[in-house]
Amino acid sequence: MGREIRRVPKGWEHPRNGNGEYKPMFNKPYIDAFEEWLQNHQLWEKGGHPDQQESDAAKECRFYAEWAGNPPDVDYYNPNKWSEEEANCYQMYEIVSEGTPFSPVFDSLKELEDWLIDTKVYTRKEAREFCETGYAFTGSGYISVDSPLLRPETKDKQTAEQKNTKPKKTKSKGLKP
Repeated sequence: MGREIRRVPKGWEHPRNGNGEYKPMFNKPYIDAFEEWLQNHQLWEKGGHPDQQESDAAKECRFYAEWAGNPPDVDYYNPNKWSEEEANCYQMYEIVSEGTPFSPVFDSLKELEDWLIDTKVYTRKEAREFCETGYAFTGSGYISVDSPLLRPETKDKQTAEQKNTKPKKTKSKGLKP
């Protein structure tokens, strides 16, 4: 189970299905996912795809779709391709599926951080770290929002105690505020 912060436009309404439930949707715009697949397909047709050079199993596939699957399904990708100026707000998504909203849309990362604390999802330190990195993995299976397992620091400490080592500190690229 994981969570990530996505950049969205002010007033963004995530698409819903006929029952009013959020439609799971990857963050990547459909047009980008399709163009990437199409470029790989064209390379495959010419015999120039890197996998065809490196894998005997790939060489046995006549079509790129046999190797990598069919083209992306438009229903599971963002129909929009926003510029940075358009996607100027922040929203937390669960990414167990392709992704559905877990929070309202916020004008700033600070507002999202405060919401995470107000809803008791994270401590201030954890919320700040989540907002800096843009993602958090919460383990596998169902976990209650109030579970301490949602707190990355707690999980790292438990793992370190089991191994009798110190928790690892990692750095990653954060979101641009």
